[in-house]
Amino acid sequence: MRTLTRCIPAFAAMAVAMAAKAGMCVPGGEAAAADSCGAGARVVHRIEADYATGGILHTNSFLEGDNAEGRVMNHASALRLKYAFQAPQGSQQARIYPGAYQGAGLALHRFNPQLGNPVSVFVFQGARIARLGRQLALNYEWNLGLAMGWRPYDRETNPDNQIIGSRATAYLNADLYLCYRAAPWLDVNAGVGVAHFSNGNTAYPNLGLNTLAARLSAAFYPGRRREGGEGPQAPLPAFGRHVSYDLVVFGAWRRRGVAVEGSGQPYALPGTYGVIGLNFNPMYNMNHWFNAGLSLDAVYDRSANITFAGGEPSVDNIVHPPASEQVAVGLSARAEFVMPYFTINLGVGHNVIGARGDFSGLYQVLALKVNVWRGSFLHIGYCLDGFSSPNYLMLGAGYRFGGKRKW
Repeated sequence: MRTLTRCIPAFAAMAVAMAAKAGMCVPGGEAAAADSCGAGARVVHRIEADYATGGILHTNSFLEGDNAEGRVMNHASALRLKYAFQAPQGSQQARIYPGAYQGAGLALHRFNPQLGNPVSVFVFQGARIARLGRQLALNYEWNLGLAMGWRPYDRETNPDNQIIGSRATAYLNADLYLCYRAAPWLDVNAGVGVAHFSNGNTAYPNLGLNTLAARLSAAFYPGRRREGGEGPQAPLPAFGRHVSYDLVVFGAWRRRGVAVEGSGQPYALPGTYGVIGLNFNPMYNMNHWFNAGLSLDAVYDRSANITFAGGEPSVDNIVHPPASEQVAVGLSARAEFVMPYFTINLGVGHNVIGARGDFSGLYQVLALKVNVWRGSFLHIGYCLDGFSSPNYLMLGAGYRFGGKRKW
């Protein structure tokens, strides 16, 4: 996890700087076309503090009291501090993606001492789902980052913790909330959020931790104008439907557990195994917000289809198959939710070449594409088996051919 620990904070800072540069209308930046931003338009800054309190979802006996303290672990809370920016009011981007904001944040999480109290750094984005009144709206927000400072599983000092196996994990959060505009410079928000912490099979154990919490926050907007003073808004710009092609190359490392016949527990293979892959996604761009298409997915997983020669599983009787049995090629249906600077990609597929053993059945993909420059983007994803079993991370980069979007 050391490499991931070093890369994610740098990625967060880079993503925010990249997005600010891509906004084009930031003070001191290069001006965009007049019909996009308008003369003198300025980016809207957003500073937010929020508190979330709730409970841990019980997915393991360790959380239900099977631990050194005999304690049922229920309580979870977090304090988040966030900076975001929005497109200039009245700009094309603001009209297409009403209320959209994006930025980076820092969170302090509190759990039971046997789990630890990690600190997370993350990038995030949110936007309006529906306007419920002149000053009230229903919004969403997602967070993606790295949580550091867990008290993980240790054979000697913390043997009961089967939830977290590393000091650093991924942090994912999704909020649904009501936003009340109390003043031009202030929003008051209340809602609910779900969070997931996992190391993506880069260390064992990795059952993960899930929470459900209520959220209350205040967001401050220095210099934001009062809405409604500029007359009717201009219509949305026309969208030219087209086909784009995303080529993604990714890699990762993983730990692997192999099922042992007659045993309720998998055998944890020693060491880590490399994964490399390639995706080619032809996507039909339907409108400003949605793409759909197919993907050709190829992967080489050095941990796939490992077996035992017989008897009790051990290091001495591990059987590594030939490389040809650790390669698979599949087809997946893909859908994308498109926002400024970020695209969320969802896929469900099945291997058509090498569909044996660990490569049989359906696989699922959840990925975030972060626009960097022109057609290039970062790719951060996760692959699942059977809609539940964690498989491997997908950390890579890509290039979009034929893309016509501005953001």
